Amino acid sequence: MDTQLYDTVIVGGGPAGLNGALYLGRSRRRVLLIDSGDARNMAAGVMHNVLTNDGATIADFRARSRAQLAAYDVTFRDDEVVSAERDGDHVVVTTKESGTFRARTLLYAAGVRSVLPPVPGLADLWGKTVLECPYCHAWEVRDRSFAVYGGSVPSECLAATLTVWSDRITYLTDRRELPQDELGRLTAAGVPVVHDRVGEVKSHPEGVEVVFEDGRSASYGALFLHLDTEPRVAPLRPWLQAPDLESVQTDERGRTGLPRLYVAGDLGRNMQQAAMAAASGGLAGMAINADLIREDRPGSLPEPPPPAPAP
Repeated sequence: MDTQLYDTVIVGGGPAGLNGALYLGRSRRRVLLIDSGDARNMAAGVMHNVLTNDGATIADFRARSRAQLAAYDVTFRDDEVVSAERDGDHVVVTTKESGTFRARTLLYAAGVRSVLPPVPGLADLWGKTVLECPYCHAWEVRDRSFAVYGGSVPSECLAATLTVWSDRITYLTDRRELPQDELGRLTAAGVPVVHDRVGEVKSHPEGVEVVFEDGRSASYGALFLHLDTEPRVAPLRPWLQAPDLESVQTDERGRTGLPRLYVAGDLGRNMQQAAMAAASGGLAGMAINADLIREDRPGSLPEPPPPAPAP
């Protein structure tokens, strides 16, 4: 067991966790950041919409961020957190290989896990020619034909958004029956609908080939889809006494209704974008620093309002 008492343990080494560590490190806080290396966006390889890092590889961004954090009292552990719980005025975090660590607060920025529809071939092309975020990836495939898969999660708004980057968009329902409002939005966007069952998705010189169950196929420059996600909160469940974070109230700075627990990144209220995740990590870092000042110097800062339920 590490005998140091950290001001904050951060779980998750993506933009949210790294920026939270930067804010806290520059606030003269002792920080331990634990990261499993299993980032949701690693499949994409590069990041976009982050000034000075547009097009940077995710691995390079993380390495440069860690190098900059070396100037502060920030320690890194490449490990997997298996449990995190409150113990009086402290938080106890246990990892798979490195043991147990104690801190005054926990910033949980482990993110979410993408859940791909069970279409053969999708996983192999995920992050390459099968994409989710138009703002992150559509520029690179602009003016090509797009397929939008709407067979599991309704994606008509994604299809309409993509009309900025292409005027050749096809909506694939995979035999899902569409409600009238979804059909109406697709009609308004000028997006044709194909109702046939999708059998598999394969790589193609143009980008991606969709093979339908009846044997027909069509090629596109890219296939976009909205995904279901699973929150990576298993280590927190004994503390939460709930299966997920939806029942835990949070404020705009990542404070939760549970003392000493803060949330940032894709688990928070922001959209799932690297720049916004980083911003939420910074906000949480400021909240943690202020709350530690309140604890060390009672009465020196006004109390924050209690977290409100998520809308």
